[in-house]
Amino acid sequence: MLKRKIALILAIPTVIIGLYFGLISGYINPMIKGLDVKIIGGTFITNINRYVIKVGDVVNLSTGDYIIVPSFAKKPKLNFAVLDDSGVLTVKNNKLIANKEGYSSIGILNKNRVLRKAVIMVVNPKIKNMEISLSKPIKYFGDEAEIISTVDIEDFKKLEQGYKLKYSTTKPDILKIEGDKVEAIGIGEARLISRYERNEIQKIIKILPRVDKIKIGDYFELEEQEKIILKPEIVTNPSNQKMTVKYKPLNNVDQSKFDDNTIIINGKNGPERSQGIVIDKNGSMLAKRKGTYKVKITAGNKSTTTVVNVKAQSFSNKKVHNLNYFINNKNNKFDVEIGWDYLENVNTYRVYIQYEDGEDPVLFTTVKASSNNFSNKERRLSNILSFDISNKKNFKYKVFVVGYNGYEETKKSNEIIVSNIQNLDFQKKKVKGVTYKVDKINGNVLIKWRPIDNNKYTYRVYYKERTGKKNSYNLVANNVNKESAVVKIDSKEIDYEFYVLAIDERGQVSSFSNPVRIKAKFLE
Repeated sequence: MLKRKIALILAIPTVIIGLYFGLISGYINPMIKGLDVKIIGGTFITNINRYVIKVGDVVNLSTGDYIIVPSFAKKPKLNFAVLDDSGVLTVKNNKLIANKEGYSSIGILNKNRVLRKAVIMVVNPKIKNMEISLSKPIKYFGDEAEIISTVDIEDFKKLEQGYKLKYSTTKPDILKIEGDKVEAIGIGEARLISRYERNEIQKIIKILPRVDKIKIGDYFELEEQEKIILKPEIVTNPSNQKMTVKYKPLNNVDQSKFDDNTIIINGKNGPERSQGIVIDKNGSMLAKRKGTYKVKITAGNKSTTTVVNVKAQSFSNKKVHNLNYFINNKNNKFDVEIGWDYLENVNTYRVYIQYEDGEDPVLFTTVKASSNNFSNKERRLSNILSFDISNKKNFKYKVFVVGYNGYEETKKSNEIIVSNIQNLDFQKKKVKGVTYKVDKINGNVLIKWRPIDNNKYTYRVYYKERTGKKNSYNLVANNVNKESAVVKIDSKEIDYEFYVLAIDERGQVSSFSNPVRIKAKFLE
């Protein structure tokens, strides 16, 4: 009896030590409390140890916040497994994949022992309706938005939020889609396609060029019956896109600064509408009534305003613009070819020369607008001033031009200075690097060139026909303030040589650039 007691006393520590080392080494499984099968993430319906998910879903599995007893025991290696071979479910790396409709079970295993299990029901509800909307409008180049989808299913309504549509487009060069984000990267019309399995809906999206800026003068001054064309510069992205420009003279304006454009007056036949200014769709503006008017100009997503002040018509307030010159100095003969912009309804011009500083200008010649020196299309006049300098010393003359109506002169043009000793190097320079791009759809040609140097110049663009009887230079772009011009082509087919020349701040003209031949046909 005593021996048994002694053996029992000796065995107890041995067993305790064996259990301890068995638990910490993992040979003996500890007690696990709080263990449960949980789905985290995704969309599902749950009810005590039973989950409902839809076909195609991939959800994460979790064992919950369990504890082991005793706490010093080695943490068991638990894993998830499908408990049947129905093929309804697949488990990979603690992710549950719903393959097809049906029921299946998954369990938490410790070695080959199932500690917990749950029933999973996989459903495939019928889609009644799908709709998409955008977080904000997509209309202009560069716009971007989030695609928001709504799916209406017949049963298991709580699963609706789990439907993730896949998006694509018929024109990836117009719409860029990444996940549920869409961005306009091109110009034109494209379809946004939304799919879920065999269900599909489409949304037509039309993308227009984005207008970054509308450049136009802040103030225009006209006289009654004077007509000008508003030519706002529309800066687009992508560049050089054709935009529809809308002009609207405003009413209901601040009466302390502006006049309403449209008012009711007593006419010959009773009350009638009177408009201060009239602007057509091409920007042609006619001043009809004295006043100060505010005009709204809209192109695409941008708008700006300008002010038009209409004064009583006065001949003396007109002014000749853009007087330029080119000098030929050979064999004691000094020829100055001058040119200026035509003034509406002014057909007679006087050319004055101031020979010495402090002296009064002297009328040198009178020029009448005729077919020899004026083209109505080009809106420019020209004349050659010839001087015999064989017996003269160095000289420096100031030249300007005015319009004349028989008894009154307009304001004088800008002055140009001509001298037999002035530097004519600029006249020998040529605009270089002339390139072009034909837009057959919009019927225009974009002409580009490199600047001569870092100085400020204006430019003119001419063309000559390579075929036909006319072989003269035709002005198609005047007073261009940058190194490019869009030339509108009125013919269906052209075979032209285009030239560019520059004008410096003194009014001196450079030589013509080398010709660039453009042969193209345009769509009607």
